[in-house]
Amino acid sequence: MFSLTPPSCGPGISAESNVLFYLSDAVTQLLEHGDLLSMLEYRSLLQLLCPDFPVEMVQSAARIVLMDDAIDCLMSFSDFLFAFQLQFYYQEFLDSVLLIYQDLLAGKSPNTVIVPTSTSIEQLPSVTAEENDKERQQQDGVEPSTLAQCVDALCDRFKHSHPPRSCMKEVLEETDKVCYYSFLMSLAKHETINQTI
Repeated sequence: MFSLTPPSCGPGISAESNVLFYLSDAVTQLLEHGDLLSMLEYRSLLQLLCPDFPVEMVQSAARIVLMDDAIDCLMSFSDFLFAFQLQFYYQEFLDSVLLIYQDLLAGKSPNTVIVPTSTSIEQLPSVTAEENDKERQQQDGVEPSTLAQCVDALCDRFKHSHPPRSCMKEVLEETDKVCYYSFLMSLAKHETINQTI
């Protein structure tokens, strides 16, 4: 069984060497035994390398793996690693895709400007009906072809790196509806993207 307790330093062994040995041993055990760890345990492992490592990056990777359900669940090392590296390399791009996805969920075109108008109170739908519609939309996701067009346009104007367009298009063609986190998990597990990274 995997243990998160580092071995004690022996005579003549520096603390840094001990930490590196421990981290190497921990990762080896994860790969060999397929143990599942929580988001907090992955964060602890990363903080051994970098004490001020941002917890947000680990939380984002956990949300990708767990589809934003419950980030306190256990994850396999390979799933976490793929999601973490996707998040690490393409953070700014993925943030932009999330904004586009949210706009599509709300029924807005990501490239249009909405001018507010006055509406009488009688014409506004009830809050409960709006919440039910929003929940249903989030479970259903968005049209992959629409998201693909928006992501392609984003790639044209994006200054930073992004996953290969062909890979994103391939992932989006595999489904009738796509949710944001399922899209990211598919990208994280895509062999070509992992080779590119």
